[in-house]
Amino acid sequence: MSQTLPYGELVAANGLSDSHRAIIAEVPPGSRVLDVGCATGYLAAELNNRGCTVAGVEPDPVAADLAREHVDPLIEGDVEGAELWPMLEAVAPFDVVICGDVLEHLRNPWRTLDQLAALLRPGGLAIVSVPNMAHWTARRESIVGRFDYQQWGIFDHTHLRFFTRATAHALVQSAGLSVESEHAIGAPLPLQSRIAPLARLAPHALELRPTLFALQYVLVGRRV
Repeated sequence: MSQTLPYGELVAANGLSDSHRAIIAEVPPGSRVLDVGCATGYLAAELNNRGCTVAGVEPDPVAADLAREHVDPLIEGDVEGAELWPMLEAVAPFDVVICGDVLEHLRNPWRTLDQLAALLRPGGLAIVSVPNMAHWTARRESIVGRFDYQQWGIFDHTHLRFFTRATAHALVQSAGLSVESEHAIGAPLPLQSRIAPLARLAPHALELRPTLFALQYVLVGRRV
């Protein structure tokens, strides 16, 4: 099964997520962008509207065909495959590299992010989003002895690596990037749609304890 299409289907059904919007907001208008794991091109479409030009990497041929409407050039293949890098270097440098929900799927995300950072112009930005393995729902499952893989989310069955807030920062810094900003992306608390106090509490809980209540982290690193 494609690793990419379930996420494209989620966006088609529900629209862009909060993490997607946080990524888009960090891209300066008019930037030259590399979207790694561009899926069906849903981020690229929004970035095109902001005057950005977007190159993409996508391993799934079905998603790649859909993305071509918004991405040029589109390099089809595995970002960890050596055969892709001459093609990426030929179209570098970039103002921004996006790895949105990608690095946790890779065998060696540290090496890959380091290579991607080298495609940035001096002062360019790498925007990374990863799920938080220390989210309260993951802690709850591990406490009761469960680690059941799912189609998407923290326990996505295609995840090879798992990150916390600290290790996500370490990942970005290991690529020679200075972390300039962080977005902690939350999720609704149970029953908050029915209990008004819970709805009011959720943003404060995220702000006070992001390591517990952040479902994802979006980190912005600058090449220095």
